[in-house]
Amino acid sequence: MMANDESYADPAFAEFVAAHEIAHTYTPFYMGTNETRYGFMDEGWATTFEYLINQVDMGMDKATALFKQFRVNRWAADPSPLEDLPIITPSDALTGGAYGINAYGKPALGYLAMKDLLGDALFAKSLHAYMERWHGKHPSPWDFFYTFNNVSGRNLDWFWSNWFMSNYYIDLAVRGVAKHGNDYTVAVENIGGMDAPFNLIVHFADGSVVNLHQTPAVWEKNQKQAEVAFRSNQTVKSVDIDGGIWVDANPANNVWTAK
Repeated sequence: MMANDESYADPAFAEFVAAHEIAHTYTPFYMGTNETRYGFMDEGWATTFEYLINQVDMGMDKATALFKQFRVNRWAADPSPLEDLPIITPSDALTGGAYGINAYGKPALGYLAMKDLLGDALFAKSLHAYMERWHGKHPSPWDFFYTFNNVSGRNLDWFWSNWFMSNYYIDLAVRGVAKHGNDYTVAVENIGGMDAPFNLIVHFADGSVVNLHQTPAVWEKNQKQAEVAFRSNQTVKSVDIDGGIWVDANPANNVWTAK
């Protein structure tokens, strides 16, 4: 395959596009997936690889800024229910923005959330096994899901159902902070329902800051409410949620401040 791209004034954007098109060598071509029916197995993976390649080639900050700008922000900011159709919806039944979100940004976020859940090594092992077992055999989404379950040794059905078969979106909220001695518990509500990872940023009265990263595993038992516990002898001044590339649809409810 040869990727033939047009020219762009911004070299970084040209690199962004080239990484995406080269990634198509693997999906759909090497794998032989049906990109017409399941665009998320084609464009979604190319978008994922594009982001990972660009982290190395142009640095995390630039890669993340481009990824948010072109792959995520439109979905996060659009209140239309057409933007929240399940990813598994056949791509040939979608048009316009609904297709663009479901084929590119949203599935890429799902794959990257799975990477966050499993960790780099187990994610790579599972992905390589899927590609070795199914390349050229026209795998379905369920071949992909089941391979990851099998190789990881974990039942990930809750995650696949949440990310790929629901009409959920990303909207998390800090609902309160409870303190018992030096033990703190932060209540986080999953308003949008999507099992997205997030960073809980804790600001203490002495000026120190702690970042408590939460993988999607925090939602496995309860996809509507989670509690993040930590211990500190410092007084908590405020707590806020930073979703990173998993952009929150309503950041206004992401902050709690002590009274």
